[in-house]
Formats: sequence, C-alpha cells, structure tokens
Amino acid sequence: MDTITMFHYNDLHSKFQTWPQLVSFLTERRQAETLVFDLGDHADRTNPATEVTKGRANVRLLNEIEPTAVTIGNNEGITFPHDWLDALYEDATFPVLLSNVYHQDGTRPDWVTETLVLERAGMRIGLFGVTAPYEELYPELGWQVESPHEATARSLELLADCDIIVALSHLGFYADERLATAFPQLDVILGAHTHHVLDDGVVKNGVLIAQAGKFGKYVGEVTLTVDSGRVIAKRATLHDLSDRPFDGPTEQTLRQEYIEAQRLLDVTVAVTPGYASDWFGPSPIAELLADGLTEWCDAEAGVIPSGVLLDRLPPGDVTLDMLHRICPHPINPCVLTLDGTTLIRFLEDVHEEAFTSMHVRGLGFRGTVLGLPTLHNIESTGGRWTISGKLIEAARTYRIATVDMFTFGPLLPYLAEQRKRYFMPELLRDVLHETIKRHHVLRKG
Repeated sequence: MDTITMFHYNDLHSKFQTWPQLVSFLTERRQAETLVFDLGDHADRTNPATEVTKGRANVRLLNEIEPTAVTIGNNEGITFPHDWLDALYEDATFPVLLSNVYHQDGTRPDWVTETLVLERAGMRIGLFGVTAPYEELYPELGWQVESPHEATARSLELLADCDIIVALSHLGFYADERLATAFPQLDVILGAHTHHVLDDGVVKNGVLIAQAGKFGKYVGEVTLTVDSGRVIAKRATLHDLSDRPFDGPTEQTLRQEYIEAQRLLDVTVAVTPGYASDWFGPSPIAELLADGLTEWCDAEAGVIPSGVLLDRLPPGDVTLDMLHRICPHPINPCVLTLDGTTLIRFLEDVHEEAFTSMHVRGLGFRGTVLGLPTLHNIESTGGRWTISGKLIEAARTYRIATVDMFTFGPLLPYLAEQRKRYFMPELLRDVLHETIKRHHVLRKG
C-alpha cells in the first residue's frame, strides 16, 4: 500500500499575518511527493501590497512555496481589472488550473491550464480547476464565464485515463456538494469560497470534500491510500497554525513589501478642511461619497451604507494611503432601476435597526456594521419619500446609485431581480478619490 498526501488552503485574502506560519508548516511537513494547492482568493485588494503591485506581491509569495497548482477565486476574478488579471501570473512558476473562464472571444487565456496530470505512487492523478461563475460580473470586465458543471464534464473527458481525479474548486461548499452529486467519478474536491472549516472533510456521493476555513488559519491535509491501482481509503484533517513558529525570511519579505507599498501610496491627491465620519448619524464623508456616486452613475439619487467608510478624513493632505485605509472594500458602484413601490420598500428596509446594526462578512464588505444609509437627493417628510422634492410615484421608475453588495441577494433578496448595471472595474474608493479631487483641486507650487 502507498499513500498520496495533499496539503491545501484557501481564501487567504492577503491576510499576510499568518503567511509566515503557513510557510513554516509546509517547510517542515512537505515531502518531495507531497501535492500543495492554493484554492483561490489568495489576493485581496484591501491589502496595500496587493493593491499597489496589482497582485504581483501575492504571486511572489506563491512562487516561494512552489505550489503544485492553484486556481483563482472571485477576488482575483472580479475585483481585479481585466488587464491586472491577464498579467497577474506572468512571473508565476506554478500552473493556474481554471476550466471555466475565457476571454470575450472565447479563447482561453495564456496564463490558464485547463487540466494537469501528475503521477504519484504509480497512479495518474488528474487535476482541474473551477471558480464561482458570477455571470453578471465577469462580462463587465471583459471575460466569459462558463457553468462549472459544463466545464467539469469537459475536464473529466480530458482526464478519462487518470486513476484519481481531484477538482480545485472555488465554488463554495454547497456548490461542491452539487458537483459531487453530479460527478461521482471525482475522488476529491478541494474547496474554498464559503470559508467552511471542515475538520474531517465531508463525503458526498463517494466524493471527499475538504475545505480549510480562511485567512491561513488552517492547512488542510488529504491522504489517499492506494493499493493495487485503486484508492481504498480517503482521509481529511485540518492543521491549526495558531501556535506554529514564524518563518523568518518570509517575515522579512513581507516587511519589505509593506514598506514599498506605503511608499507608493504616500501620494497627496487633495487638501481638504476634513470630513467627519459617523455610522449612526450625519456623516459628511459618506454624504460626499453618496453625492459623487450619484454623479458617477448618472443617477437621480444615491443610497449607500455609512459603514462603508471606516474613518474620517482629518484636515489637510489626503493621500492614496488614506483613501485605501478608510475605503478598503472591493465593492463596485451600481445603478438600480426601480419602480417607485420597490424604491420605497428599499428605503424603508435599509433604515430598519436590524439592518443598520447588521455585522456583515463577505459580499465585498470589509467594515464592521452597515450603519445608517446616507442618502443623496432623497428625503423623508412626514413619512413620505421624495426625490428632488417630489413625491416618489409608485408607477414611475427611478435610477438609484448604490453599492453592488445590496444587489447580490443575501441582504435584500428582491433587489437581485431588479434591473441593474455594475460599474467595473472601478471601486468605491475610486469614486471617492475622483469626487474629492473634483471638490478640492490640488494646487501645485
């Protein structure tokens, strides 16, 4: 009997604090035949080093650990502009497995490998990758995205002569379960996206599904026992890295990346008298953003949660670093076209205390709570809502500038079905940046 060992982790989100511990673990535990996989969302533009290097810092870190293969997550796929992602892996020394993302003309990107075949313990191991198909967002960035099931079926045909098949998935746990149900010929799905902590993995339809939380807190280990040319046992475990030592050279590399990022972001873009911030009261900085967002989207009015701005702007110089710090989210502008009845429902819902005090994780939000909505060109007088001083009419339609996270379903499900347009690749901080520059011209000399 022989064993095949795979280490995997997912959703680091540029939380580099844990990276030296992950490197330390791999340095100690990895053997020559061990497979190592990153399952996507390694990069997150909330980190200054990721932002200023367009993700190249993340690739440099990955090169150091020499992963067997990686796939991409939604942070690489739909928060990076097309040219960033298309150039991201130019210096990568590892394959990027991805079966379901293409250029708009249907060609596969040069940096993508659809399938990979390796040999371990006398067994042919077939590998492929699939990522979450954000069908409304990828086209806005110049990509086509394919159904993961269609891509999986094609990849399995290409890997039909393999003894073991492993999917690198950034679909999320429940989508992984559906994948296992549809394709029992899979042996293992190494998962990501939903940040599930699966201590012992989950077996669905004979397929072992493993996932290792988020932020590099865990490394997952999958062990396949093989005998006489077939897999006779599958086992998944998690290793908590909390008490691991830190790899010294990696810490030094990260310090250098941070110093360089701070230098590149120390650029003054405006001088202002300052803007206060308040998540549960009048917030001048949020009002400025709501005003700018409405103009950016060519909308009639704007609605944003005050909590998207994490701090005030003090009087004086405004730098790129300050804008990145107070508005770190990979959230895009969005314009909703709503009839008056739906608009009033939206306005009332976002004022509910349960909504304003909600702690949100995911959806691109990197704040603490949503906070009160900040409105531009909308008022409530005596319980009646107006736009530009006129009562909202039930049958009329209105263009409302807002944040994309409101439209994804979990927060306000009915908005997911409304007509909308996403503005990509611009993020909220890009709108804030341009709005501040417009209001406060930086005079040289």
